[in-house]
Amino acid sequence: MIQIRELRTLEEQFHARMIFDSVWPAPNETQITSNLLQAMTHSGSYLVGIFDGPKVVGASFAFPAIESEVHLHSHMTAFIDTHRDLGLGTEVKMHQWAWAKERGYASITWTFDPLVRRNARFNILKLGADILSYHPNFYGNMADDLNSGDESDRLMVRWDTSPDKPSPRYEIVDPPFDAELVALPLDIVEIRRSKPELGQRYRQQVRQTFMENFALGKKVIGFSAHNEYVLE
Repeated sequence: MIQIRELRTLEEQFHARMIFDSVWPAPNETQITSNLLQAMTHSGSYLVGIFDGPKVVGASFAFPAIESEVHLHSHMTAFIDTHRDLGLGTEVKMHQWAWAKERGYASITWTFDPLVRRNARFNILKLGADILSYHPNFYGNMADDLNSGDESDRLMVRWDTSPDKPSPRYEIVDPPFDAELVALPLDIVEIRRSKPELGQRYRQQVRQTFMENFALGKKVIGFSAHNEYVLE
């Protein structure tokens, strides 16, 4: 039986740290130190473990933020290999949403790689979150295996906590005639590994299109049935 519980002790927090480091391994580095994690959770940050029976199979970490409103910023969510693509990400996000709403946060924000198609679909369609902004190389060079060799461009997402419940979006089947469509590759992670030069071309193309259209005042209004961002 899957349960989501807050991790309060150093021993419990250790399991979350190990999951984060196993998903984003980097030589001689840790994603977050134990003393910093303890200080942040003690001060009111969000840290939960996803338990399958007694075993911790995932973890999620978020912290309070104030720019440009009081909100919760979700920084990391990860699962071990055996528990990915089972719908647990949705359960964690709904738990996070309820946790933030109960504590009076106006919204939850987080970032994601704009080239990762399944994350775009999940955030925009399933959760109904809004895209706020595009940030080139947001985290700088990242040494972990998933991101090494690429620039860390990110889209910033805002998820409103004021409704009674989140509202998913439908795919846009017939985009407006004047919309800008930004197509995504099937699997950028595999492309990055096998054809890094092609991955860089995708990165630059998507970055340029977003930056130009955001400068013109366009916004992401949804995601198409053909796996495209729709900007208008």
